[in-house]
Amino acid sequence: MRSHILAQLQPLLSSTTTPVILLEGTRQLPAEKRQALADVGRRLAEAFPLAVFRSGNAIGTDEAFAAGVATVPGAKLQLVLPTPGMGRSRRPASASCLALDDLPLEERHHLARESFAASPENHRLFDLYLRGQSGNPAYAKAQYLVRDALKVFGSPGLRLAPATVALFFINNIGPTSGGTAHTIRLCERQEVPVFTQRDWLA
Repeated sequence: MRSHILAQLQPLLSSTTTPVILLEGTRQLPAEKRQALADVGRRLAEAFPLAVFRSGNAIGTDEAFAAGVATVPGAKLQLVLPTPGMGRSRRPASASCLALDDLPLEERHHLARESFAASPENHRLFDLYLRGQSGNPAYAKAQYLVRDALKVFGSPGLRLAPATVALFFINNIGPTSGGTAHTIRLCERQEVPVFTQRDWLA
């Protein structure tokens, strides 16, 4: 991990009483990078003991970051899930978990509209979600994208603070597509500073 990133993060995280570090990225994480990301998660948790470390519990990047955070006693690891049962076997025992369905309906709809604004090409998915058509296979995909908005925007109803900063490991093939790129656009809408592996990975 590049040492200067800690100095860059310090003033951003100290500007809020509830600092939240979003740790995200591609599912197609190269196997040789897994330990490096776990080390980054551990170093961040050691450097910022008051921060909440929020991720989505997906395979690949999310899983590697979370594994590192979970090695630090007392670290606050928070997993935000599209459904309560998602990735149960991957969850570190110390993590707190919440699902999209825990939110009030009006908040879920607000996050769906924010998701549409970030990724209008997926308008059909968000329309299905807003209409509650859970029997449609596309509804499940919409849940993941709306869940991404929850990770960034937080929830007043659940007293979930918004993200303060976000670290992403992006896929260099198609970096502007998929759920990771969607989450980055949500961060940009919320003015959450984004750092990719070019910034923090040695």
